[in-house]
Amino acid sequence: MTPAFLRSYAGQIKIFLVLLVLFLAVAIWFDFHLLVVARNAIQEEAGLRLGVEADLLRAELERDRMLTGAPATATPAPPTGASAGDAAEAPFVPPAFLERLARLHDLRRVDLLSSDGRVITSSDTAGIGGVDPFLLAHEARERRRLLAGLTAITPLERAGRSAFATLAAYRPIRDRDFRTLGFIRLEREVPALASLDLDLRTIAMLQAGGLLSVLTLVLLFARWLLRPYRRLQAAAGLAPAAIPADGMDDAEALVGAVQGVLEKMRAQERELHSLKEAEERGAAASGLPGERLISGMTSAALVFDRSGRLVTLNAAASRLLDLGTPVPGRGASELLAAHAPLLDLLRGTLQRGEARSREVVTLRGRDGRLVHLGVMLSPIRGGTGDPAAGGVESVDGVVCLLTDLTEIRALRERARLRDNLAILGEMSAGIAHEFRNALAVIQGHARLQSRAAAADPARAHAEAIERETARLLRIVGDFLRYARPITPDLQEIDLGRLVGETADDFRSDPDHAWVRIAIEGTFPPLFADETLLKQALQNLLRNAFEATRDEPKGDTRTIVVRGREEGGERSLVRLEVEDDGPGIPAEERGHIFTPFYTTKDEGTGLGLPLVQKVAALHDGTVEALPRPGGGTCMVLLLPRRPAPAIPIDLVA
Repeated sequence: MTPAFLRSYAGQIKIFLVLLVLFLAVAIWFDFHLLVVARNAIQEEAGLRLGVEADLLRAELERDRMLTGAPATATPAPPTGASAGDAAEAPFVPPAFLERLARLHDLRRVDLLSSDGRVITSSDTAGIGGVDPFLLAHEARERRRLLAGLTAITPLERAGRSAFATLAAYRPIRDRDFRTLGFIRLEREVPALASLDLDLRTIAMLQAGGLLSVLTLVLLFARWLLRPYRRLQAAAGLAPAAIPADGMDDAEALVGAVQGVLEKMRAQERELHSLKEAEERGAAASGLPGERLISGMTSAALVFDRSGRLVTLNAAASRLLDLGTPVPGRGASELLAAHAPLLDLLRGTLQRGEARSREVVTLRGRDGRLVHLGVMLSPIRGGTGDPAAGGVESVDGVVCLLTDLTEIRALRERARLRDNLAILGEMSAGIAHEFRNALAVIQGHARLQSRAAAADPARAHAEAIERETARLLRIVGDFLRYARPITPDLQEIDLGRLVGETADDFRSDPDHAWVRIAIEGTFPPLFADETLLKQALQNLLRNAFEATRDEPKGDTRTIVVRGREEGGERSLVRLEVEDDGPGIPAEERGHIFTPFYTTKDEGTGLGLPLVQKVAALHDGTVEALPRPGGGTCMVLLLPRRPAPAIPIDLVA
C-alpha cells in the first residue's frame, strides 16, 4: 500500500469500505460468540441437573440394595465348557426395574456401567453388553473426572437436522470406602435445548450469508461510487492544463483540470461574443434589415444575405412556412427544402438581382393542405460592381415578403362559380322557356288524343307521348329552378329541427321503408334560407337513397346525417350525409356537380348542382368524399353567418 494510494480519493474510499466491512465482521463474531457461550451455559446447567438426578437415582438403588457387591470390572464371560459359578458374581438389577425408574423420572434411558465402560444392565435391553461410545471416545479425560467424583456430560446429540435431541450425564457409583465400582448413566430428551441449538445454527448461517452479501454490495457500491470519478479522471488526462504530480493528490489535480477547462470555455465564450458583435456591426454596415425592423411587421418577412443564408425572420413567416424556430445562418436550400417554388424564386433574385412582385406560389403544408402565397422579393443593392462588367450593382441580400392568399383564392373560386352559373343561365334560359312552351302544347294535344280515342290503339302512343313530355317538363322545371335568380332570405333557423323534419318527411315515403336514417352529432343554429337549405338536404338524402337502391331489398341500409361545429377564422357548420352504397368512382367524382351529368337511368343530373347552388348562395361549399369501407360522404360546409348575399342571375 503506497503513500500515493493512501492519498488518492479512490484509495481512501476503498480503505473506508474495508474498515466498515471488518467492523461488521467483528461485531457479528462477538454476537455469535456470546450466543454460543449462553448456549453452552444453559446446556451445562441442564447436564448438572441431570447429574443430581443421577445421584438421587443411585441413592434409590442403594436403598433397595440393588448395588451391593457390584464388581469394579465387568465380569468376563466364562470359558467354553466352564460353569457359571466359576465367574465372579455380578449384582443383578433387572432391566424392567430400570425401565420403570426411567418412566417415573421422565428419562429416555438408564444404564449401569462397569468401571471400564461396558454396559452391565440398562432400561434398553438392546444395549446390554456393549461399550459406551462416549467413555470409549474420551476414556482418559472423562474417566478421570468420574473417578474424582465429578459429573461427565455428553454433548447435545441430534439425528440430522431434526428437532429431536438428547443429553446424557454420568455419575460414579462408590462403596463405603469410596472405591469406584462403576458408573450410572442417565439420558433425557431436551427439546428446548435442541430448538436453541437449531436457532443458533440458523443465526450463524444467516449472519455468514449477510456478511457475504454486505461484502458484495460494498464492492458494487465502490465501483458505482468511483465510476464518475474515474471518468472525470480520464477526461482530466485530456485537459490542456498541466496537472502537477508531486505534492498533490488526484482530487486536487482533478479540480485543477476542471478549472482549466472552465477557463478555456470562458475564453471561447468571450471570443464567440466578440464574433457575434462583429457580425452584427457588419450586418448594420451592409444595410441589411435587422430583427427589430421586421419583428413589428404583420406580413411574413424573411431576410437573406448574398450567399443565401438566413439573417432574420419574424414570427409571421415562421408560422406561415411552418419553420418552427430556425437559427439565423442556415442556408435557404436547407430552410426552404420543402417549399421548392419559393426557393426557385429566391435563387433567381440572388443570381440576377431581379425584383419580383405579385408572384403567387402554391405550397403544401405538413397537414397536406394547399396554401397559396403572394410573394414579393426585393434585392438589397450594394456598391457598384466591376466597370468592365457594365457597372452592375452587386446584391448584398434579399428581402422576402409573403402574404397568405388562400382565403382570397377560395373567394375567387366561388365568384367564378357564380359567373359560370350566370353565363349558363343566360345561354339556356330562353331555350328552356321555348322547350317548356312547346312541350306544354304537345302534352295538351296528347291528352286530347287519348281522350278522343278511348278504344283506339293510338291511345297507347298518346299516353307514351304524355309520359315523356311530363318527364321533360320535370327536367325543364328543375333546370329553371336551378337557373332562376334567387336572393336567399337569411334568418336564424334551428338546424336540428330542420334536419329532423326533413328526415321524417323522407321516412314517410313507403318506398323508403327499408332505409334507416341515423342522426348524429350537434346541429348549432345558423342564419340561412330555410326553404333552400331543406331542398338541399332533400336532394342529398334522395341521392344517398338512390346510391343504395340497387342493394338487396331484404337488407336494411343506413343513411347517416351528422353535424358538428368547426372553429377557425370562420365559424362553420359541417353537415355530412353518408351512405353505405358502392361509392362514386374516382374518375366520375369531378363531374357530379356538372348540370345534366348523371349515371342513373331516370336521373336528371340537376340534384347535386342544385345543392352546390344553395351552398354558393350561403357562402359555403359542398364536396364528395370517399367513405372508408365503401360508400360516399357528402360534406356541406356553411358559415353560421354568411356574407351579404349576391343574387345569382341565371335568367336572361
